[in-house]
Parts: sequence; C-alpha cells; structure tokens
Amino acid sequence: MKKFLVLCFAFVLLVPFVSYAASIGSPETQGKGKVAVGLDNEYIFGKDWKFKSATVLSANSTIKDIETEKGYYAGMKAAYGLLDNLDVYVRLGAADYEVKGQIFTGSTPGDKLKFDTDTDFAYGLGLKGTYPLKNDWLLGCDLQYRRSKHEAEHKSTPVSGAEETTTYKSFVQQEWHIAPYLARKIGSFVPYLGVRYSDAKLEIKNPASSDFGEVEQEADDNVGVFLGTDYKMGETCSLNLEGRFIDETAMSAGISWKF
Repeated sequence: MKKFLVLCFAFVLLVPFVSYAASIGSPETQGKGKVAVGLDNEYIFGKDWKFKSATVLSANSTIKDIETEKGYYAGMKAAYGLLDNLDVYVRLGAADYEVKGQIFTGSTPGDKLKFDTDTDFAYGLGLKGTYPLKNDWLLGCDLQYRRSKHEAEHKSTPVSGAEETTTYKSFVQQEWHIAPYLARKIGSFVPYLGVRYSDAKLEIKNPASSDFGEVEQEADDNVGVFLGTDYKMGETCSLNLEGRFIDETAMSAGISWKF
C-alpha cells in the first residue's frame, strides 16, 4: 500500500499542472526551530472572474464569462517554526495561465477574448498557526499571499471578421486568503477540512497596441471549502493531497522533508 501511494504522488508531482490555487499544504506546524522544505504542484479545473474595468469599452459594454481555463503553478516551499505552533513560510516557483471572456454590449455578444501568458516567476508568503485539542484533534489557520507577473498574448475574435492579436507586457495575478481548518491524526494520516476566504485580482496592462485597452477583474466567489490529508512516510517525510471547491475547483499535491 505504501509503495502504491508513493507512486501515485510521484506521478502527480511530475505531471505539469495547471493552476493558481493557493493550497494550505500540511495542516501541522513544524515545531520551534524546525525547518521543512518541499515541492508543490497545483492544478485548477476552473475559476470564475467578474469584470471590474476596461479602458476601451463604452459605458454600456462589459466583459462576461471570464474564466481561468488553465495554467499551472509548480515550485518549492520552505517553512520555519517560529514557535511550537506557529510557522512562517515562503513559496517560490513558476506559473502560467490561459483566461477567456467575451465582450457584451447590452445583451448583444461581441468579441471573444483569450489571454495566454508566458511561464514566469511566482512567489508566496504565509503564516500557519495551530492549536492542539483532545483526542488528536487539531485546530489551525493559514494566512497566505501569492503573486506572479507575466507577458501575455491576447487574441480577440470578432463575431464577424479576422482574429486580432497583440501582446500585453503586464499580466498580474495576485491573491491572499485566510483559511481556518480542523484536522485529526489517524495513524499515518492527518486529514483536514476547512473554509477559506480569498481575495483574488487579475490586472492586464501595458498593451503593445493602443487599439487594445487595459482590463481589471476580481474573483467572482470569495468563500470556498477545502479538504485534504497528509500521509507520513516516517519521521521526516510526508505527502500531501488537497482539493478546493466553490470559489475555485482545484487540487494540489506536495512532498516535504522536515529537518
């Protein structure tokens, strides 16, 4: 059974994932003065956005059906135990996205939009605190900020006419969340369940052509639920699998080593 689980997680970690989902990772803290390093991959099946502003749209026009279709985050995570029940951590890696939408004038559909970014640097910072309860239960909370900046190719497909393409020099996606959760130690497993409040923004600026304006969006849903589990492979190594729902449909997998 252990070999099967290891092979499953190894496959998950080696496949290029699509995402910008902020996972909490392991529900446990490291302990004062302890260090943990690991690898993370995250995948998003869908995240909806709502239109905030655009510089080229008329007053009665808007952008609808905005959705992150695919992207990825892959990188490393390093955590340090400030106290027995409080960690600070940093995440460094690379991210990539594809986002679609459509312009509407009143109820009339117009140009279809698609943004495809390059793969570029992404980083995150976080705090995680826990409070032990009776019978191996654990109450925790994760606070995290994530950001990445890219160039993006923009394709506009009119209802009639030829497709137009330009490049945006600044495609910035950033998110912070606060995520309380409840966990319990059951043998080698530490399953957990929680609710998170997240605030995500997407700003697309500095187009190469003046014919295309700057666009800003924000997350359509701010509250979601998540569940996952750690699987401990001895004293120093653990595997993590997590799923997130409602505000985004996403999954992540990671492996970490404690020192």
